[in-house]
Amino acid sequence: MKLQFASVFFSVFAWLVSLHAEAIQWGGEFPSVPDEHGFAGPFAGVVGEGDNRYLVFGGGANFPEGAPWEKTASGGKPPKVWYDSLYAIPLESEGLKPSGAWEKLSEVLPEKLGYGASVSLEHRGSALFIGGNRAENGGMHHSKKVYEVKVGQGGFEIEAVADLPVGVSSAPAAVIGKKVYIFSGASADGEHMGAYVMDTASTDVSKWAWEKMAWPESAAGVPARARQHATLGVQGGKLYVFAGRTAIDTSIEVPEVDRNTMHGMDFLRDAYVFDPKAGNWKRLTDLPVGISAAPQNAVPAGVSHLMVLGGVDVDFLRQQLKDRPDKNGQGFEHPGFPNVIRAYHTITDRWAVVGELPIGADAERRANKKEVGYAPVTVPVVMVGKDFVVPSGEIKPGIRSTQVLFGHVESEKMGFGVINWIVVAVYLLSMVGIGYWFMKRESASSTEAYFRGGQKIPWWVAGLSIFATMLSAITFMAIPAASYAGNWNGWIGQWPILLIVPLVVFFYLPFYRRLNITTAYEYLERRFNVVARTIASITFMLFHIGRVAIVLYLPALALSSVTNINIHAAIAIIGVLCVIYTVMGGIEAVVWTDAIQAIVLIGGALLCFGLVVAQVEGGLSAVSTAITDGGKGLTASWKLDDFSISKGSSSGIVLFLAFMFANLPSYTAGQDVVQRYVTTPSEKEAARSLWMNIVMVLLGSAIFFALGTALYVFYQDKPDMLDPAMSSKDGILPYFIMQNLPIGVAGLIIAGVFAAAQSTISSSLNSVATAFVTDVYGRLIRPESSDQQRLAVARNVVIALGVVGIGVSSYIAWTKIDSAFMVFNQFIGFALGPLGGLFALGIFTKHAGGKAGLVALLIGVCTVVSIHVIGFDVMPLLYGFIGFFSTLIAGVILGFVLPARGDEVEGLTIFTQKK
Repeated sequence: MKLQFASVFFSVFAWLVSLHAEAIQWGGEFPSVPDEHGFAGPFAGVVGEGDNRYLVFGGGANFPEGAPWEKTASGGKPPKVWYDSLYAIPLESEGLKPSGAWEKLSEVLPEKLGYGASVSLEHRGSALFIGGNRAENGGMHHSKKVYEVKVGQGGFEIEAVADLPVGVSSAPAAVIGKKVYIFSGASADGEHMGAYVMDTASTDVSKWAWEKMAWPESAAGVPARARQHATLGVQGGKLYVFAGRTAIDTSIEVPEVDRNTMHGMDFLRDAYVFDPKAGNWKRLTDLPVGISAAPQNAVPAGVSHLMVLGGVDVDFLRQQLKDRPDKNGQGFEHPGFPNVIRAYHTITDRWAVVGELPIGADAERRANKKEVGYAPVTVPVVMVGKDFVVPSGEIKPGIRSTQVLFGHVESEKMGFGVINWIVVAVYLLSMVGIGYWFMKRESASSTEAYFRGGQKIPWWVAGLSIFATMLSAITFMAIPAASYAGNWNGWIGQWPILLIVPLVVFFYLPFYRRLNITTAYEYLERRFNVVARTIASITFMLFHIGRVAIVLYLPALALSSVTNINIHAAIAIIGVLCVIYTVMGGIEAVVWTDAIQAIVLIGGALLCFGLVVAQVEGGLSAVSTAITDGGKGLTASWKLDDFSISKGSSSGIVLFLAFMFANLPSYTAGQDVVQRYVTTPSEKEAARSLWMNIVMVLLGSAIFFALGTALYVFYQDKPDMLDPAMSSKDGILPYFIMQNLPIGVAGLIIAGVFAAAQSTISSSLNSVATAFVTDVYGRLIRPESSDQQRLAVARNVVIALGVVGIGVSSYIAWTKIDSAFMVFNQFIGFALGPLGGLFALGIFTKHAGGKAGLVALLIGVCTVVSIHVIGFDVMPLLYGFIGFFSTLIAGVILGFVLPARGDEVEGLTIFTQKK
């Protein structure tokens, strides 16, 4: 039997294989633009909705009568021609894959324009073609016009909307939400020092208007240089500006490699970010070299990278001039523009070369073969989801291309390896073995043993179990990810344990132990009524049904995002094995495996931290410097006048209170934690387990935060080792593990992730079974049932909940509806703060009766839900605080109207407690 099980287990692991994927997958399935020459400076955007979507392309300029260095039949210079023509190609219902062929439209732009900016407005199913230029009266006309292109009845519609404040060209544009941003550009007076934003939320386009934005500074009090041909990108709701070029200013010192004296231009390498919420700019790390005319839009990759596709640097132009001085560096023999892809990482503020645009061989490009690939410049980038296209563009000076580059951003996945799987398998099977051992010891032969472990669990095991229960696999990866991407402010969330534990030990624990209860909600019946008990117990069960699914899904998602671990297999294996040992061994198996998993968690984190630091230049000193001087430590404000409760608040006092009352209900009203209090031989032993938890929480979390900072320092020093397309910050720890740790050691750390998930899930499974059998089945459905009947029901509940959790988690992974499911869990979670307030009302007051408690609970829940639905700018973490105190205060007031009798509270409050 054991051999058969092991055979099946390893057969399932053999399924955990998926294809390796590069950061960008290039496709050649996009038809070329239907023009003999192609265009530089075209407009492009997606219009329409659903199955009626099109990529619209038009305008731009080229040299139809010959290259700029050639002569026409009359001996003159070939003219540059601007266009008003439009083309459209149908798209599939999602992404940017074509579903048909290009068609030249009968509709045209109201004027001939090129080198403008383009954005797609998804909420309107339209595109905006902004500004641009054309030759006119011996000079250059820069347009103020903005045209909206959309699908109309029987064709396409082009409508002029809000004019720009000033005519500009060679300016990039981007969209954040429903706001359109445009930055600098060329104007009739040279490079224009102006950035503008327009809100397109109104359905009435006559209300649209451009507003001038703040301008970035290159240093304190020194405005950044205006520029044209810059690149604009959007990542994390922020606007990024990279590079560009501007007229030489000899009063400003620039690196010699960036000064283009051939054309009188400085090529810029500075970069800036604009935060729309704060309304300010910040200078970033410069590019390695000044570049100009890269495709207008940086491609967002994953959650923290922006990729700049190509661009031209001064050294490249100098080399071309040296190679072909008679043609001023131009000519058909030109190799085409550079195809280097540079990525900016928004977390470490570092640049790295991450790939190349697909181009033909050097000889083929110098032979000017049209069928091979080239790196285009002066061209927009159209993006939908992970797909992007670069339509046409200039590929050599004066030469355009008809090519349409199609790319798909895809995260790199690494193989896990047989040895790593063996390590994980040995660990997981050993957990099942523990469950089997406790079953043989008859640790699950009665409900007393199954739910309370016969009250013989050592205090230190219970303490480790509480720690492991509260620290899920999500936390195991999320805490390092939080300090890697941000700072240590989240550690403030662990400090309330210094108050929570004394509160529990001195005020809550005595009631749970001396009343000899199995679930926390039995106290509510004795203090208030059976309705309060039932509501609280059912709320707890609903929350943990959802929690099992989420705790299975999120770590599996993070692992599958950076490795070839199949997400459905990971969910099934973690869930099934956890159900097996929980069913077999009851609470004793759960707390002992929790204890082992807590050790694996801390040990794995320490091992990983040591290995990261060993590979960081400067070691611990570099990590310490990042914390103390690099803004990666505690940055919260402790000023008494800084008491903001809004989202994004950095007030340390507010954060402390928010975390305090977000965590307090788990220690006072959560059956998964309270159940540990009644598994030890005595109240004193239970108290010791809680005192131990203070040390575990503070030191354990500090290790995880330090690990995240170490990862930040590591990848700041080695930005080229990051996967630009990483889809989740939570994946940074498993990514580092797979990328840098030795085979076998990586398996051990990933086993820690599995351990964290299993410790939380097993606690939920057993505690829900305990709550259902004790508070619902044995109290309401079958009060006369025997102990063995209740034990059988408990085991069936564990199995049923496990199956439901695995099923829902797999369904979320399949349909990717995790956001909707998170909302469901959030609303159930709204009741936990008020439940904590109800317990506090019962213990710390003696006036409120059963009806007062129920009404107070309802008021607490309604208060929190109302704040959320109305949309008050309140930090979500404060919902626990609000729910707790709104319930407690309402209960105290109602206690004078709906009081409890003296005999109803005897021995059930701190004022009537029997010593």
